[in-house]
Formats: sequence, C-alpha cells, structure tokens
Amino acid sequence: MAIASGTDTQSSAPGTLEKFHLGLAADGMTCALVFVDEHHHSIACIASFADLNGFIVSLTRAATEMARRRAMLMRDDAPATDDDDDVVAGTGNDRQAAFNIASSTFRLCADDGSIVGALVDDDGQVVPIRMRADVANEMTRNMLKTAQVASAC
Repeated sequence: MAIASGTDTQSSAPGTLEKFHLGLAADGMTCALVFVDEHHHSIACIASFADLNGFIVSLTRAATEMARRRAMLMRDDAPATDDDDDVVAGTGNDRQAAFNIASSTFRLCADDGSIVGALVDDDGQVVPIRMRADVANEMTRNMLKTAQVASAC
C-alpha cells in the first residue's frame, strides 16, 4: 500500500482506531483507506486490489485469533460440564478439537477458478477457506455419503 498522506504521532505507541473510511476509485482499480485514531491523527493509503485483498486476509486472521483467544478465556472461566464435547475422536490415539459450523459462505474466484469462502462457528470464529473445485466436489460427495437421509420420497 502506498502512503498518500498522514500525520506523525509523537509517541511510538499505536493509537486506538476511532474511525475507518474506505473509498473506491472511479475506475475500480484502486481504493483509498483512511485510519483515524482517538487523537484525530490520520493516515491515508492508496491500495491496489492485491493490497486490499491482502489487508482483508490479514484482518480475517487477526479476528480469528482474537475469537480463539476469547473462547479460550471463556472456556477457562466456565466450569466444566458433562455436556462439553469440544473434542472428537481422530485417527489412532490422536484427538482433535471440533469446530462446530454455524454458517458458511462460498463463491467462485474468477481469477483461478477456486472456491473461496468462510466457515463460522457459534462463537463467531471465522475460518477462511480456499479450495480447488475438485476438492470441493470430493468434500461434497463425502459429506453426502455420511449424512443421514432427511426424508424418504
């Protein structure tokens, strides 16, 4: 991202984000991002599509990590119950933490034909997904083979 303008802060400590503005160029090839902290210091950046996409991926990863840490803190504070089924059996002696999917969204990526999207759990944790179409077909087939019949015709 190229820095278009901004003001310097006197402290090396980062400020708290107060406002964020996003504007798209008329040609749709770049966008402007403006970040404003609680002291009204601002920085404006011009971003290409790749820059903006990378920024979104970074934000998604940070949000996922924040949700994971919040869930761990809440889990540590909550008393254990018999209903806790956070662990499912893996292969052999392994045990893996389950990710209970509450919602999902997917779309076709025009750039490379892959399928991109996200899985979201009940706590709001987001897992970004990118997979080839053949992998999506295989996953769909495997899920349908293991799912119980909902109704008979």
